[in-house]
Amino acid sequence: MNIETYKWIYQRISTPIILILSFWLIYNIFHIRDYNYETIYIFFKNYINLFLFIILFVLSLIHTAIEVFHSIDDYFLKTKNENLIKYFVKILYLIILLSIIIFVYKIILF
Repeated sequence: MNIETYKWIYQRISTPIILILSFWLIYNIFHIRDYNYETIYIFFKNYINLFLFIILFVLSLIHTAIEVFHSIDDYFLKTKNENLIKYFVKILYLIILLSIIIFVYKIILF
């Protein structure tokens, strides 16, 4: 199988998982009484909540990256801006991933 087949399979498998985890997050956010720092911190201090939150964001990040790069290939293939756009998108995804890592690091250590 080529890489496009693996991407397709990943998207079909990850979509229901992302949907279920999104409903889980919405349900838990709805049941948080106070939206202050302390309450949110306690929510993420629970390792199960933190783990599910990380899984949701990583799966969503990979899922959207596949779609974004697929769209770039559809609309900008063999143009002079294609590599620049892909580079810019990779930088944005790297910033998002690093912010998630910093968030998890702060929750776990502090």
